[in-house]
Amino acid sequence: MDYLEIEGKRQLERFGIPVNETPLMDGPALPEGMEFPCVLKGQILAGHRGQNGAVKVVRSQEELEAAYEAISHVSINGKKMLGIAACGFLPIAQEYYLGLTLDAGTRSILMLFTPFGGTEIEDLAANEPEKLLRFDCSDGFDAEEFRAACARFDMADDRLEGIIVFAEKLMRAFVELDATTLEINPLVALEDGSLLAIDCKLVIDDNALTRQGDYVIVPRGEDELSPQEADARQFDLNYIEIDPEGDIGTMAGGAGIGMATMDTVRHYGGRVNNFLDLGGGVTEEKTYQAMRILLANDETKYVLVNVFGGINNCADMAAGITRAYREFVGGKTVVVKSRGFNQEQGWKMYEELGFTQVKYGTTDEAVRALMALKEA
Repeated sequence: MDYLEIEGKRQLERFGIPVNETPLMDGPALPEGMEFPCVLKGQILAGHRGQNGAVKVVRSQEELEAAYEAISHVSINGKKMLGIAACGFLPIAQEYYLGLTLDAGTRSILMLFTPFGGTEIEDLAANEPEKLLRFDCSDGFDAEEFRAACARFDMADDRLEGIIVFAEKLMRAFVELDATTLEINPLVALEDGSLLAIDCKLVIDDNALTRQGDYVIVPRGEDELSPQEADARQFDLNYIEIDPEGDIGTMAGGAGIGMATMDTVRHYGGRVNNFLDLGGGVTEEKTYQAMRILLANDETKYVLVNVFGGINNCADMAAGITRAYREFVGGKTVVVKSRGFNQEQGWKMYEELGFTQVKYGTTDEAVRALMALKEA
């Protein structure tokens, strides 16, 4: 589950990480005790807020009212604004990036750190990787090793020690919150030398929410979901939109094989638009609804089906997929890897549809077959 900036900051405070006060606004009025200039920050479950006009500095009531109105109408990747918060204008001397994430490629907890600014971290990682420290924290955070790894940055000792304190607390928060991503971007040094987290991205593993508290400050509405996400909820399907610029939809018969499929697509240079896990108790109707939802996504040009018939019946799944595909107006390329109970009956249906099949091969081979069709 994704959390808003103000919700993530609340959790950072629980673990002793200092943050700047960022109250949620109740209309276009300056929060009590705050003065101009200040910064308005849209609260939305999407990144790149600054580039999309959702963060604005205001110096007067007139500017505040105009900014509040503009930000309230911003949407990013189909996500709507859930609220607007305000914070005081800070005397920032330097910006850093500090974050933790689960790295599927190395199966590790990875800490990322750079003293070269807090924004556009993806560009930095791609174009100047030597400026980004990738520090393995799978066995916990080791301050001495982190200190040694940061020697390349030639930072002042007192500043480095302050960042180490932040890193230790962030590691504890990451583990105790069952997070998959927890980042401070940026972590700033003020002119007086103090360090402060002025933004936070927090994502908690959905499977761990039952043992976590209710960290939501701003209620979520169904309108924040894409049409396909809202549709999938009605049929007990796990559907998540991953990359708005991706063109591959995936259908998998389990979360594990689904994650492996997405990782393999990325390995071969593809971009996954969405992840759909059929879950348990798969029927013809459930598979029909899943395929219908994937085909209804305009961004999805290719579909990769990766299912196994153990408890589930390959023929039933194929019947549902066949019905959805025949109802759909407009062609999309589909590759199927289906093995297990009643596989031959399923294969025959897919052959009649003209789908590319990997009958006895691996997920790797299925992904390579799809990428070959994309490149043809």
